[in-house]
Amino acid sequence: MRRAAIITAVLLMALTAALPLMSQRRVNPVKSASGALQGTNANRQEPDSLDLSQYASFKDANGREVLVDTVTGREVPDSIIAAATQSERKIPKMQQPLLYAAAVSVDIWDPIMRLFGQKYGLVEFSAELNLHNRYIPVVEVGLGQTDYRPEDNNYTFKVNTTPYFRIGANYNFLYNSNPDYMVFAGLRFGWSAFSYEVNDVTLNSSYWGETSTFNLPRQNGSLTYMQVLFGLRVKIYGPISMGWCLRYKAKLHESKADYGDPWYIPGYGTRTSSISGSFMVTYTLPIKKKEQPAEPALQ
Repeated sequence: MRRAAIITAVLLMALTAALPLMSQRRVNPVKSASGALQGTNANRQEPDSLDLSQYASFKDANGREVLVDTVTGREVPDSIIAAATQSERKIPKMQQPLLYAAAVSVDIWDPIMRLFGQKYGLVEFSAELNLHNRYIPVVEVGLGQTDYRPEDNNYTFKVNTTPYFRIGANYNFLYNSNPDYMVFAGLRFGWSAFSYEVNDVTLNSSYWGETSTFNLPRQNGSLTYMQVLFGLRVKIYGPISMGWCLRYKAKLHESKADYGDPWYIPGYGTRTSSISGSFMVTYTLPIKKKEQPAEPALQ
């Protein structure tokens, strides 16, 4: 009987010590939380995860969402909530989809400048594909022409209407900003094959006091060149945008001329300047609209 009494007393003491531990709720850092909001502390400190089934949510006097532990009454700090939702609220590197838009443009710089006396150039068109609103491959096609006679009237340089081509790409620095605005830099490689005439070449001989006039044979030429450009574009109304860019141009390879270098080259411009400009009117066709991510709801 004495031994049974001792065993009974030991069991009662063990049960009394275990009751407070059994009343406490255990937080298991390995088991996934049952709620939608779940975060992990990098230092492995409590709480390693948040189980929303154990928290009550309400708004304070300032309208702020507050989480409170239903057992201890402890309020969950905002820093823990922010860490738990960081992966869901992280801003993606590319906000716009891959195939974002396509656009066609017309460059009206030369037509306007011809109204003010420019003697060369006709019109240019371009087509582009916008990737992530960041990388923009571009193809440019245009028509060039000139019938130029300098002020001293000693010759006439003529190029009939001739097509030219360029290919390249732009980089939009505002790719994650308002897509109605674009600030970009670009690179182009161009090629032009053309023929030209130099007629009514006038030579005055002061010694003999005579004047002679002749025409040079028709000549063919070709040029490969590059352009580095910088520009901007702004939405005007609906799908219509307007913009300008400055272009620095440099010759890469030019065919040899038998009777002197051509004064004007379609697509490249004149030999007297390494800077040219563009003024573009653009029509943009959206391919895929940006999908707005849903805000994570606190339960």
